Amino acid sequence: MKVKLPYGKGNVLLELPEERTEIIEPKKIKESRSTNEILEKALNKPLGGEKLEEIVRGKRICALVADTTRKQPYKEQIEACAKKLKEANHIQYIITTGSHDPDDEGNFRIARFIENSAKKYHLHYGILIHDCEKPMEEVGITGRGTKVEVDKETLDADLFLVTANMKNHYFAGYSNVVKHFLPGCCSFRTIEMNHGLALEPEATFGRHPWHPDLKRKTNPVAEDMLETMQLIAQGRPIYTLATIGAEKLIWAAAGDAETVTREGIKIVDQTTSFKLQPQKYIIVSPGGHPYDETLYAAQRGVDLTKNAVLAQGEILWLAACNGGYQGLGPAKKTKEFFYDPLTLDKPKNLLAVEVKKNYRLYKQKAYKMAYFMGKVSKIWLYSELDDNIVEAAHLYLAKNPQEIVNQWIKNDPQGKILVFKQANKLAIYASNRTEKNT
Repeated sequence: MKVKLPYGKGNVLLELPEERTEIIEPKKIKESRSTNEILEKALNKPLGGEKLEEIVRGKRICALVADTTRKQPYKEQIEACAKKLKEANHIQYIITTGSHDPDDEGNFRIARFIENSAKKYHLHYGILIHDCEKPMEEVGITGRGTKVEVDKETLDADLFLVTANMKNHYFAGYSNVVKHFLPGCCSFRTIEMNHGLALEPEATFGRHPWHPDLKRKTNPVAEDMLETMQLIAQGRPIYTLATIGAEKLIWAAAGDAETVTREGIKIVDQTTSFKLQPQKYIIVSPGGHPYDETLYAAQRGVDLTKNAVLAQGEILWLAACNGGYQGLGPAKKTKEFFYDPLTLDKPKNLLAVEVKKNYRLYKQKAYKMAYFMGKVSKIWLYSELDDNIVEAAHLYLAKNPQEIVNQWIKNDPQGKILVFKQANKLAIYASNRTEKNT
């Protein structure tokens, strides 16, 4: 059968044996309402507590908005909230870039969305695009020793309003309201200290202190992020409008941050989590642009599906990487601490040990990738990167992905092939032979 997989701004077409191929992608939920209708309903029927327009009267609001690296309905979220803020005293918007590039044109576009909505509803407002390298205010130290330095603009508000998009996160458990505080509006040093915890085994997807399953509450990164949020908020209310979905929303809820996030985690698990029996061969498509714009971004898809491949198995990774191998932060730093560690002159089964030494921000991605490389036989990368860049990073060059698949079929005529579409949104857990795939 022919299978079309997202690749950059186009697709890759592969011929696969129908009887031996399983395609895994986020579960589709029928939703006939428009994005605006979904957001309006969420705001009009919050999950407990007062409506947004009621709690903002006469208050100073700090509104945290995701930066351009996220794929969510920014314009609609900003507009839906702005119309509820007319009686607020002042709204300080912060575009929460974390350690990403504050000067990305997409952030200025989001700022224009904010400005247009604020003027439309005659709001008193200010806009800040967070820059983690600028001076910050220290507000405390977490139990794990993270020194919390944050934008001073967060300190004057009476309450926080956060528009968050929820999905799996490969080391923080889930993307959610908490990440808008850390890394969102914290200093480079704070982010680096927190992300260093990503080297611990329990810092992985599907684990969060707000998870309903007691066995999945431990995650050092997420716990440290949550404590940081509490140090920043200092008891001030945090109201969130959370969504799931990008081009098409499948869920939205508004209200108290913890209540909404706990509910959102359940929906993320229901729609994007799968238990599968690991196989020797898997194909991973992060989901096309922007999820495979760089090697740094595309790594997430491999990490979220890594449990599906057997030890010494092989992966065919379809990631265009038209933006190169570097990341979302400053190019020099992401090259030095993400890509360069993957090129160390070490056997790939020993690479992770070397990468883990002398942690710096961005090395958490390199470490997780190196650790996984040491467990499998080959990761074939089909991309637009130069051949020498691919091979220097202990990856195998896939000039023709169909030829790789054909060789797999020849090597193992009865073997099953797992294919992951939109891998950057999935969470794959290994089941044993007696469990049914879910």
